[in-house]
Amino acid sequence: MLKVFIVDDEKYIRDELKYFLKKYKDIEIVGETGDGEEVMELIKKLSPDIVFLDIQLQHMNGLLLARKILDQNNPPFVILATAYNEYAIQGFEINVCDYILKPFSQERIKASIDRIKKQINTDDKDAIENEEVEINKLCVSQNNRFILMDIQEIQYIESRHQDMIVHARGEEYRCNFSLKELEERFKKKRFIRTHKSYIVNIDCIDEIIPWFNYTYKIKIKGKEESEIPVSRNYLKKFKKILGI
Repeated sequence: MLKVFIVDDEKYIRDELKYFLKKYKDIEIVGETGDGEEVMELIKKLSPDIVFLDIQLQHMNGLLLARKILDQNNPPFVILATAYNEYAIQGFEINVCDYILKPFSQERIKASIDRIKKQINTDDKDAIENEEVEINKLCVSQNNRFILMDIQEIQYIESRHQDMIVHARGEEYRCNFSLKELEERFKKKRFIRTHKSYIVNIDCIDEIIPWFNYTYKIKIKGKEESEIPVSRNYLKKFKKILGI
């Protein structure tokens, strides 16, 4: 029996989804809510196998909520539900199981459920979840547009007032990953963390300038006005990698 939890702030949408799901004898709907604030508590309490999650909740970003759910130990499968398709790339980048558009159809819901059953029936769920696919792209946004950018086009990334600013192509973009996530994602891609607020593409470094207290500043090719700090916390690894 698969336990399902539904998150959507529109009751009629929850009712519609329950109508489709009740056609399956091996699915139990263990709970529902329209309040994003109580989702994590209810998931811990109910331990669902599958969460249907609306992206556009009234008072919470559904993508951020999906990431919180998937960051748990042994998380449920997350199926994102929305009336818009522009969030699909971001959804799959945080490893949601599927992405379905409203209005729902029996056929589309069946396809999502069948996909999950197939994964479970392999008896190798952990291997599937931990399988690493090498992705040389990063989804960034600018002016309400999403762009799948080649990683090597990125010069550096900075954390600025809780936003992740990607510097590339002579412009600034935003992305939804934290610097810690990006550091892990880019660890084999010739990027290096130089500061709590910066990750730098090694191939874009033009000059390394000694600074006070034996630290350094970095100048980036084509961005003479930019001086990126190398803090003491990252200095040892920085010097070792670059042979300083």
